Amino acid sequence: MWYPGHMAKASRVIENLKKYIDLVVELLDVRAPVATRAYSRNPIKAKKSVIVLTKSDLAPDGEVVRWKEFFEKSDEPVFVFNKNTNREKVVEFIAKHVQRNGFVIVVGVPNVGKSTFINKLKGTRSAQVGAMPGITKGLQWFSVADKFRVLDTPGLLLPNLWSVDLAAKLLLVGSLTVDMVPPKVLQRAFEIYAKAVGVTDVDLENYLEKYALEKKMIIKGGQPDKKRALVNFFNSIAQGKIGKFIFEYPQEAIDYQSDRLSTT
Repeated sequence: MWYPGHMAKASRVIENLKKYIDLVVELLDVRAPVATRAYSRNPIKAKKSVIVLTKSDLAPDGEVVRWKEFFEKSDEPVFVFNKNTNREKVVEFIAKHVQRNGFVIVVGVPNVGKSTFINKLKGTRSAQVGAMPGITKGLQWFSVADKFRVLDTPGLLLPNLWSVDLAAKLLLVGSLTVDMVPPKVLQRAFEIYAKAVGVTDVDLENYLEKYALEKKMIIKGGQPDKKRALVNFFNSIAQGKIGKFIFEYPQEAIDYQSDRLSTT
């Protein structure tokens, strides 16, 4: 499985920093919260943590509430977030769980909405505090409203994704792209999408042909450009352009056995 060097480096950085970390903010895409926990949690297992369910504007409201309640039943503090969330509410939530000037690290898989969340925290009143004395050189922390200090990290992902379903859901939310996965994952992702929207024909090739013609994606000879359609289709799902869906439900979470996802 694709696993670029910066992800391995990020994992090592977190391992080296864990003794300084006061709070871990774990970002999970609300459309697939269990699947987007597919990174090694070993360095942060013993640390106090909170969950932020991202991209809530891309999922049905009722399902967002169900996921929030699911995690809260396990005594995990949860905050629901999207790009329109009020900054003060975000800051207030985190400040409630960390001491003043404490160190906060934000983690999540690629494309989980981390940049949006970090930029929301920064706002216009955050201040860069530079490398902290005694902590790994080259890391830049920023202070939020003089309440706590935050470090962003590159996206994390397990070196090996052990399940076709897992990879398919990561594709649907944009943590993986079509060029990173084999055809069986593309097909399974389409089946999960089809179930969510009520499409009965689950043959991806047939669907892409129709999709390409509908979007006027044509190559020489008047043939549908299925390669272009494939990329456009899955990108549109991940970006919420096709509609509001979720790709896993709270009742499925027990079957996943989250600890299995945490294995390096």
